[in-house]
Amino acid sequence: MSDASSDQGAPVAATINLGADFDHPVSKVWNAFADTRQRVQWGVPEGEEMICDIDEFRPGGASRARCGSPGVLEFVSAGQYCSLAPERHLVTTETLTRDDEILSTAIITWTFAATPTGTRVDLVEQVVSFAGQGMIDGHRSGHEICLRQLAEFLSSSGPGPREGRLLRD
Repeated sequence: MSDASSDQGAPVAATINLGADFDHPVSKVWNAFADTRQRVQWGVPEGEEMICDIDEFRPGGASRARCGSPGVLEFVSAGQYCSLAPERHLVTTETLTRDDEILSTAIITWTFAATPTGTRVDLVEQVVSFAGQGMIDGHRSGHEICLRQLAEFLSSSGPGPREGRLLRD
């Protein structure tokens, strides 16, 4: 395995803060995260594909997904659910690799709060990129897309246009 930090210089770190308001109750928004079949529909940008190999949605549970170009799935995301408080918060780790090269690692905190009109979701990600600033920008953009697609998914009556699959052992 190559060390991307030696190729790209010093690691780049950032804290990403994003949030969105949803016109849906906390239970519905939470379930879109907790149910892997729902998450793979809104959690991948349009034109890309995600296959979730492992999703142990519980404190200490593992997660592993392959994503990227359909049929290629050049990225692997592996992590752990560090803390879950149903309908309140979700804390995960994520290490993203391509061809066994570590591109980034992060800790991501999602909080869910009831509002008079629905739910407020806030995301704080502390990310370290070993592949330069572009990876940080990609994390931010990816989360923005996911929040937008989550809103579309929650408001639709059926699955979204993205491809996603859950594989179970």
